[in-house]
Amino acid sequence: MKTIDRERLDWTIVVIIILVIGLVCVIIAGQLALRFSPVWQLGTNMESHLDPNSAYLTSRPGRFIEPVDASILTQPGWINSLTPGVSIITETPFPPLTITFSPVPIAASSTATFAANPTNTMIFIPWFPTATQTRKPNPTRTDPSPTNFVYTPTSTQVFTSTAISSTTTFTVTPSATATPTITQTLVPIPTDSTPPEIGTSPDGNVYALPSGSSLTLNTNLVANGDGSYDLVYYERSAPGGTGVFLDWVIIEIGDGINWYTVFNWGNNIADTNSNMDFNILPNPQVPQETDQRDIPTSALYNGTGIAIDVDAIAPPGTYSYIRFTAPAGDSDGQTEIDAAEVLP
Repeated sequence: MKTIDRERLDWTIVVIIILVIGLVCVIIAGQLALRFSPVWQLGTNMESHLDPNSAYLTSRPGRFIEPVDASILTQPGWINSLTPGVSIITETPFPPLTITFSPVPIAASSTATFAANPTNTMIFIPWFPTATQTRKPNPTRTDPSPTNFVYTPTSTQVFTSTAISSTTTFTVTPSATATPTITQTLVPIPTDSTPPEIGTSPDGNVYALPSGSSLTLNTNLVANGDGSYDLVYYERSAPGGTGVFLDWVIIEIGDGINWYTVFNWGNNIADTNSNMDFNILPNPQVPQETDQRDIPTSALYNGTGIAIDVDAIAPPGTYSYIRFTAPAGDSDGQTEIDAAEVLP
């Protein structure tokens, strides 16, 4: 047993001595190598002929780099300048791709055609068929008032497209027809009995209309647009027959639906459709249309009349009603009416 243990110990000593001696030899060899060449570099270029210290820095492209072709077969333009002396294998590119789609019907009978040009860019060419749309609503409107309105619009729309020239033309032809039908129903207006004092010619027998009241009478007055006087209102003659003391008065005519004021003395607005236009009256006053204004015979029609052209106010037609109104505030509390004459 003692012999075996001693053999193992001897082998251990031998291994340690060999390792120590080997390590010392490596250190000595390294020191000797450094002593003969303390500065060194590896002289190799990997067979690329590229000098990273000069050639690359002076040959870098300084312009815009062209895009790569869609076929991905064309080499970039700067490939030879980056690695000079390298041969490039050029392969034959595939022919341009042509894609043709058969027309496919879509909604509203429209057809879309796709075609490929030599640059492999697909172009969409829309094509619209000729279409005609006709809409004919026919609403009828009836109001509570006596008015009927019928509206019948007709609309036609034509759409035309030429796919060859890529030109689209839209032609819209609307047609609307409106046929208004207006029916007016004359409503009888309550009238007053004609006072016996009021005639068709002046006689000095007057009717006193109290201030703040009105008198509506029947008449037959035609407005024909002739531009001459159509109606004469006669006031009470002033004492001595020198004219009239014109009271405030409002005169209207009506056709059963509409009323038109043809004379208004008292609002200080010139009645230019009558001979009482204060712009032409003698003896100007302030205000011009005062109550009981003294109007001389020379400015009156037939001595005491106020002549009125109703065509300047009312539209042409026949008027069956005349209304006299005595405004409130009259100095003597009444308006004197002698006669009302309709001129031919």
